[in-house]
Amino acid sequence: MSERLRIGEVLLLREAIDPWLLSRTLREQTSGGQRLVSTLIAHAHLDPDDGALALSEQLGYPAMLQRHFERRDPDVLSAIPAGLGQRWGVVAIGRARDGGIVACAKTPTPILAAALEHACKLPVALSVAPAIQLDRLVRAVYGDPAPDAKFETPPSIADIGDVRVGEHRPSLRRARSVSDLFVSTGPGRAPVRMHSTQTFDEVLDEIDRAITRAAADRYVMAYAARRWRAALLMRISDGKAVGFRGHGAQLVAVDAVSLELSGGSLVAQAYVTRDLATSAGSDELARLLGEARSPIAAPIAIADRVEAILAVGDPHLGDERDAKKELARLVDALGAAYARGERVR
Repeated sequence: MSERLRIGEVLLLREAIDPWLLSRTLREQTSGGQRLVSTLIAHAHLDPDDGALALSEQLGYPAMLQRHFERRDPDVLSAIPAGLGQRWGVVAIGRARDGGIVACAKTPTPILAAALEHACKLPVALSVAPAIQLDRLVRAVYGDPAPDAKFETPPSIADIGDVRVGEHRPSLRRARSVSDLFVSTGPGRAPVRMHSTQTFDEVLDEIDRAITRAAADRYVMAYAARRWRAALLMRISDGKAVGFRGHGAQLVAVDAVSLELSGGSLVAQAYVTRDLATSAGSDELARLLGEARSPIAAPIAIADRVEAILAVGDPHLGDERDAKKELARLVDALGAAYARGERVR
């Protein structure tokens, strides 16, 4: 078995961090201090999602991204006893398709997964996220620990007894998120949203100040979750529009969405014309957007190149014409944010 890449090497290979910033951070780090990914996030040098995906590629476990944290299911939090959650730095996030739970840990291992199953009497699917996020969430869920509590103690065979751990060994070959692990929560459960009181102009200001593409994407999608019943943000890759952020009752596995850019589909129209495209809800995109009556697909471009497409369903309230104007302004601001990020590279 080849030696595992260091996390700094993974970040460089993924082009998630400037080499100079990485080198400076490594020089300034003190021994026994904060983990590298968490340090980079704390200094606004790395987007949390990029950090999670890098950890996923290094460790072989799916990444828990910001949108998954924002939509965590409060009904499953008690599945992991507080003492174990505090001790092992792990939190249950949602219900898995196999009837178990999807949990997130800063140090996922096969033994940890087996230990949790032994303690919870449920199947456990582990994922990974930066320690800085997990530490905050552990405190929020379980409260402040006792003064002598230890968080870095990994479980051992002695913790779980006679339990087989082979089936928990990760087989992931590339970074991916946990989207396909979750069971649908149905249209009755609203996601937890950030910046829910911001006005539209304030959201545009946030996008203009975003220092990474992922940060700009999150501001757009946080607003879209309030404005439209369903929304889907797709990257252009190998002749297809591939989903990577979204919300809506039909969008259980956003990462699995892949739409062709050929033919007369709504997404293809937006891509070819480089302009907003609308329809009467007659194609696959309309179904994904909750059987939307009047879905809209809007291209996000850098110069003459379409980088992504933002598609929305029916607005929650208000005039559809006003919603369309807002969508045009959102993708214009997002395109500018993408262009800024490209110039910085």
